[in-house]
Amino acid sequence: MEYKNIRTVFFAFWVVALGWLSGCKTANAPADANAEAATVQYKSMAPQRVDIRGSIFQSRYDQGQVMLEVEGFGSTPDSRYNRAYVLVLPTTQIVDPEGKTISLSELRQGQDVAIVLRGGGRGNFVGVGVARKVWLEQRL
Repeated sequence: MEYKNIRTVFFAFWVVALGWLSGCKTANAPADANAEAATVQYKSMAPQRVDIRGSIFQSRYDQGQVMLEVEGFGSTPDSRYNRAYVLVLPTTQIVDPEGKTISLSELRQGQDVAIVLRGGGRGNFVGVGVARKVWLEQRL
């Protein structure tokens, strides 16, 4: 085989391989993994991008502060963590959907919240931190 033919066959092989690999990536990806999270609308005063947006899974009160376990609604680009353990101090600002400040004692299990953590929190998929601001949300 001549050098020109080898180069042509090699080039054709790489074009076919590249097309095959790029086709596999789009074929194996889920059709719409974030469909539910993207279509759910909230009545909230929170910014679009927060550290954790989800539902209060568990709440523990101790000595004037509350430890929340917040379970995210799935991986979305608007939320940094899928799950977070958040310490809410008495000085943390908590805002309801109408924009009014509410008390720490009004946080309940099952409520939808959006939280910004001090310093962005720690962790990759599970966040741990102290709440800077908490917004209660209502699903529309």
